[in-house]
Amino acid sequence: MSVGAESPAAEQPSGRAREIRSAPQRFIETWIDAIGGFLFCVVVPIPFYATGEPFKAGFGAAEQTILATAFAYAVVWYAGRRLDAFPRATLQGNLSYVAPVATFAYAMIAVVLVLLRSDYSRIQLFGSGALAMVWMAAIAQLRARYLTRHYAVVPASLVDALPELGNCKWHSFEDVQLGGVRVDAIVADLGADLTEAQLSALANAAIAGVPVLDRRFILEGLTGRTPLGGLTPNEFGALLPSRQYLLVRRAIEIVFTILCLPLLLPLLAVVAIVVRLDSPGPIFFLQPRVGRRGRVFRMVKFRTMYHGAGGPSFTTTADPRVTRIGGFLRRCRLDELPQLVNVLRGDMSWVGPRPEALTLDQQYVREIPHFALRGIVRPGVTGWAQINQGYAHDHDEMRSKLEYDLYYLKHCSLWLDVVIVLRTFAVIFGGTGAR
Repeated sequence: MSVGAESPAAEQPSGRAREIRSAPQRFIETWIDAIGGFLFCVVVPIPFYATGEPFKAGFGAAEQTILATAFAYAVVWYAGRRLDAFPRATLQGNLSYVAPVATFAYAMIAVVLVLLRSDYSRIQLFGSGALAMVWMAAIAQLRARYLTRHYAVVPASLVDALPELGNCKWHSFEDVQLGGVRVDAIVADLGADLTEAQLSALANAAIAGVPVLDRRFILEGLTGRTPLGGLTPNEFGALLPSRQYLLVRRAIEIVFTILCLPLLLPLLAVVAIVVRLDSPGPIFFLQPRVGRRGRVFRMVKFRTMYHGAGGPSFTTTADPRVTRIGGFLRRCRLDELPQLVNVLRGDMSWVGPRPEALTLDQQYVREIPHFALRGIVRPGVTGWAQINQGYAHDHDEMRSKLEYDLYYLKHCSLWLDVVIVLRTFAVIFGGTGAR
C-alpha cells in the first residue's frame, strides 16, 4: 500500500499505519531492550549466586540483594538510553558512557548497603554490574549494525543533498507511494515550495501516525550539527539556555572542582616541574581569549612551545615549535588542567564552546555568520565540537565547528554535559584530535 494522498491507501489511514514502522515500533524495541537486559543482568544470574554466604542468613538478605541489583541496573539502563540518544553514539562511545555510569551506580548502591549494614551478595551485585556493561555494549553494537532507519524524502530532489549515513537510508517519497516502502518517518523541506498534492500527502501521513520531520531537524539529530544555512533570527531564542540550568550547572562544577583539588593539585605540581625542566621559559602560557558575551579574559595553560617561538597562529601536526614534553601534554590534554583557575573565577566552564584567541575571534566574527552566538554561554575546557571534530585549522573547519557549537547551544542540558565529559575521557585516552 502507499502513503500518498491520491492513492487508494490515502482513504485508509489505519491500514497504512499498520504497514509503516514508526514511533510505536521504537517504543516496543526500547522495552524489549529493557526487559531483556533485566532478565540477563538481574534474574538469570540469581540461581548461580543463591548459594552465597549472605543468602544463607535468610530470605531478607537475598531479597535486599536482588532489589539493590535491580535498582542499580535500572539506573544504568535509563542513563545509557538517555546518553545513547545523542548523535554520533558509536560502540566505542557507548562503552565510554556505560562503563563509568555502571561503575558509579553499582558502587553507590554498595556504599548505601554498607552504611545500612545490610547483608548482600557482593558477587551478585558487582557481577550484575559487569553483565550490565556487556549487555549495553552488545545492544549498542547490534543496533548500530542491524537497525537501519528508513526515511521518505520530500521533494525528491532533496535525496541527493542529504548526507550518506550508515544507519539510515533515504527514499524518494514518490517511490514510497508507488512501492509501499515501510518508513520510520518522512523528511520534508518545509521551506521549499511544495505542491498541494505533496502537502496533502504529508497531512495524511501524519494522521496515519507517521512522523513528518523538517529537514533541518533530522540533520541536527543525525549529525549533531546545526546547519548555518537557513538559521534565522527567529531561532536565536532557542539558543538561550534556561537560567535554572545555568545555575545548577555552575553550582555542580564549583563543587566538583573543589572536591577534585586534592587529586589535581599534586598532578599540576608534577607537570609544572616537568615543563620547567624540559625547556627554559615560564611554566604557564597566558593568552587573551574571548568569553561569555564578548568579555576578554586571560586563559591559562601549561606552556607547550619553546619560549618566544613565533610562526603561524594555527598549530600544525609535528609543529617544530612544540617542545618534547609539550607534544605529550597536548595529546593527553594535560596542558588544559590549569584552566581550573578560570573555571573557579567564572571565566570558563568545564563544558562549552572552546574560547578563541582575541585576534582570531574578531576575524571569525567578521567572516563567519553567527560566530558571535558562541558567546551566549561561558566557554569550556571541553565541548561538543572538540569531541566530534577536534582541532580546526582553517575557516571551513571553523564553520563546521561553529555548527557543532550551535547544536550544543540549542540542546544544552546536564545530560549532554555528561555525554561530553565522558567522551572527553575517551578522546584523551585515544589521543585523537590533538595538535
